[in-house]
Amino acid sequence: MKRSTQFLIIGFMALLVMAVMGASSFALGFSTARLSDNIRVASQTMPAQLFGDNSPISGLFGSQPDGSVKAPDNFGVFWEGYDLLKDYFDGDVPEGPSVTYAAVENLIKYAGACETDPDVKPVRFIRPRTPGDAPENFGYFWQSVNQLYQDCTGSIPEPDQLVYVALDGVIQRLDNRYTAILPPVSAEEFRIDIESGFEGIGATVEPADKDTGFGVVIVKSFAGSPAEKAGLKAGDEIMAVDDVDVTGMDLNEAVRLIRGPKDSTVVLLIGRGDSEPFEVEVVRDRVDIPILISELRDDKILYIALADFSARAGGEVKKALEDGIADGAKGIIFDLRGNPGGRLDIAIDVASLFVEDGVVVSESGREEQEFKAKGKAIADGLPLAVLVDGASASASEIVAGAIQDYGTGVLVGEKTFGKGSVQRLFNLSDGSILRVTTARWFTPKGRQIDGEGLQPDIESVFEPDVAHDSDVQLDAAVKYLLEQITKSPASS
Repeated sequence: MKRSTQFLIIGFMALLVMAVMGASSFALGFSTARLSDNIRVASQTMPAQLFGDNSPISGLFGSQPDGSVKAPDNFGVFWEGYDLLKDYFDGDVPEGPSVTYAAVENLIKYAGACETDPDVKPVRFIRPRTPGDAPENFGYFWQSVNQLYQDCTGSIPEPDQLVYVALDGVIQRLDNRYTAILPPVSAEEFRIDIESGFEGIGATVEPADKDTGFGVVIVKSFAGSPAEKAGLKAGDEIMAVDDVDVTGMDLNEAVRLIRGPKDSTVVLLIGRGDSEPFEVEVVRDRVDIPILISELRDDKILYIALADFSARAGGEVKKALEDGIADGAKGIIFDLRGNPGGRLDIAIDVASLFVEDGVVVSESGREEQEFKAKGKAIADGLPLAVLVDGASASASEIVAGAIQDYGTGVLVGEKTFGKGSVQRLFNLSDGSILRVTTARWFTPKGRQIDGEGLQPDIESVFEPDVAHDSDVQLDAAVKYLLEQITKSPASS
């Protein structure tokens, strides 16, 4: 039998033994609990050897090679995140022995075929201090870690990633795809997305080698960005950043080198066509990612397309509406197709531009809450069509649902995605983000969004396999608005 197969069988047997010895099984013990305090104290020491030397799983919990090292400093984030799940998740959270089982199960899943790497020296971690209310069997997690780091040196996570593997194991037991742990690097990228801006050179990039994901090629420079001012063009390859070769570097890692504080300078080695590589100095700046398109058409219909509900969305939609109305707009198309959502507070701001007063959305979960319009509607009275499709989700559905329920506009297109759950973001002590589903959203009339979506008032289905001379959904919205404009007394 191969060593990898043997390890997986051993790991599975160990989980079965733990299930028998624990106070509950995988199928039980899923209730919520709140910690009485956040004091962390050492847990009771678990026996180092629980089985006879001839037991098939004795190796899993047996002695480890010499050279013990300190456990990763960031593992306390596991308990920090677990506390938050217990306190805020809208549903049942594993507790007791089930927490250990979940962490070990995901660890074994990560190891996969249990590959060995002769160049990696096996290590043994000294078990760290755990909370006084941690599962009594959590020592098994560290014993499993030590066995993996001895036998599976080619398929183990980096030590500082153990915390995310373990916490993700618990999260997987929640059976909720929107609750997640984002390690620091992913968390920083997520923050950029929700703020729709960052400090850097202001260019969209892709891997130079699409097969490996390595290297950096500029796709386009944002208008007015440092990259555009420095003369960088689409197709330019960034070969080095401040004398660091990035041609064989993962794209995300290279991007982190390119970004930097506003007013700082970065020197890029650029490859352009057959020319000799040359250096370009770029002074970094604050870069706002474009999120809105606005156009007043010849038929006096104001078209506004919003990409997401990030930090600037409320202000930009408001300005587009004010400018369009001032220029004589007679109807409005608000395009939310493909908009995945964003921040709840921004959704309330945007909805308030179309709904004068009343509840915009209600929240039902561990706490009941209503979010009301702010009495700042500036598009009141103008015919309004909101374009939606199967990718319109979350905050898009909040805004579209409020407009539909109050009758201030109609929805045109296809049924929306149906993502009506509330995620609260928690910044953890190591810079990671825990995203936790805390509640469900309902429209002003009490319609559930989650899993249901919104049905359009005027259905228009875009069929990607069929050739179209124009945007059929946009055409449907324009037709509706022109009919409403013609009926309006102001148009006679």
